[in-house]
Amino acid sequence: MFQKGKHIALFTGVLLFSLVAVSQEDLVSTEAMLVEQDEINFQTFFFEAIQQKSIGNFDKAVFALEACNNIEKDNVAVLFELSKNYAFLFKYTEAEFYILKGLEKEPSNLYMLRHLKEIKTKQNDYQGAIKVQNKIVKLRPNEEADLVILYIKSGKMDEAIALLSKLDKIDKVPEGLESLKESLLQETPNTIVSDPNPIVEDSKSKVDLLRDDYELKRDFNSMKLLLERELKTKQFLELLKDSEKGLEMFPAQPFLYLMNGRALNNLRKYEEALKRLEDGLDYLIEDDLMKVDFLKEMSLSYKGMGNNKMSSKLYQQAIELKEVN
Repeated sequence: MFQKGKHIALFTGVLLFSLVAVSQEDLVSTEAMLVEQDEINFQTFFFEAIQQKSIGNFDKAVFALEACNNIEKDNVAVLFELSKNYAFLFKYTEAEFYILKGLEKEPSNLYMLRHLKEIKTKQNDYQGAIKVQNKIVKLRPNEEADLVILYIKSGKMDEAIALLSKLDKIDKVPEGLESLKESLLQETPNTIVSDPNPIVEDSKSKVDLLRDDYELKRDFNSMKLLLERELKTKQFLELLKDSEKGLEMFPAQPFLYLMNGRALNNLRKYEEALKRLEDGLDYLIEDDLMKVDFLKEMSLSYKGMGNNKMSSKLYQQAIELKEVN
């Protein structure tokens, strides 16, 4: 009798052990399936967000990204995308919140730092933008020149002039700042304070000098300097006329199509601007930075024509292209 009871107890123990083992296997299997399903859901929502952003549906992109954030909390890619989409919706408080969360995890991420600088700039927080740009410069010293415009916008003319002078001495002034350098480095701080419009007046006289220089040399470089000065001083009728002359002389130079398109946009001739810009893209070869300018200008053309969908799409393409360069 005792032996029979012993066998029954042993059988019961084995059975219970087997049931526990099976239960644990089921639990592990269920957890693995849940993890796999979360990964699938995350990828589905993230892909949906990218699609919606590409066609300008930024609010729908945010909705999908919030779903991603619920699945995987504080994923850097999701935080970055949330910030970008909120920025496109002009919700800069939310945009800054998410990009700062992303930078907490990756404080040296150049793309996120550049994006934060743009957010600060769009809110006219130039002091904040300068702080961010200084962090960028520590990572990329060759981007120090970007501080010049920020100094000017924040009213720090002395800092702008000092930096331009420093860059000029080491021959590091970017082409786009050459005309500004010519203007500022020929002025003194006293002149700037005493005359309310010294740069504009000086610039206007320089336009005449640059036009004379072009008429004498008839080369592309002198034409380029003239057009840059006209754009800076907002002389759009002159810019239109002179860029058209330039296109007759140098029809394969994409820069001239860009400047002509800018003049037309500012004169509210949006359809003509778009056509000219599209023509110019045909001549653009391996110059992504200039392509960014083309895309932004075409975005303005579409916006002026009332096509906000295409405007947003092209602007997004410009931002994404800028981020990888």
